[in-house]
Amino acid sequence: MMAGGSDSRRSMASASVAAHRAEANVADARLARYNDRIGRVRKERAVWPGAAFIVEALLLLVFLTGSLAVLMNLNAEADRIGRESADLMDGLVLASNVAEEFAADPIAFEEAYEADPMADRWLSQPAHEAENGSDLLSAECTFSTEDTDAGTMHYLTIEVWKVRVLNDSAKAAEEGIGFEPGGLCFQGNEGEPVYTLETSRYVPAGEVVSHG
Repeated sequence: MMAGGSDSRRSMASASVAAHRAEANVADARLARYNDRIGRVRKERAVWPGAAFIVEALLLLVFLTGSLAVLMNLNAEADRIGRESADLMDGLVLASNVAEEFAADPIAFEEAYEADPMADRWLSQPAHEAENGSDLLSAECTFSTEDTDAGTMHYLTIEVWKVRVLNDSAKAAEEGIGFEPGGLCFQGNEGEPVYTLETSRYVPAGEVVSHG
């Protein structure tokens, strides 16, 4: 009886030890998984700040690039508007001067224009003084008349165009354009005239037109 009781107690003790070991192993496994998870989190936290900085830097670069493109477009548009405004003002002055000459003597004016339509007096500046290949303004005149019993109505339409002037024959030859040294070559620009002005002058029959 005593021997059997002793064996039973030893079996229970062994079972208790085994159960304790199993619980310890489970606890160790949980601790190992916890440590592993903590290690991964720390690694991710070490990596993400650097990645976030790179992303922010890329976003900033995209923003700056877009802003620069917008500013360049605005500057280009401002330059274009400025050039157009300057051309319009110069065209208005040129057309007004031409109209004054026409009003003084329509007949003499038409004869002078038809003799040399690209004379300096019809340009915004003397062609020989302009830089080779630069643009200047030219007044293009169209004439018409209407006769009446008492006189003649002279009409003039002035269109101011931007033209490119070549006054250096050597440089013009590099572009495949030939003309005599000391001569001029004008190249018209396509599009719309810079400025247009219509005027008229009535000359009664027998009136002597002032040449002043």
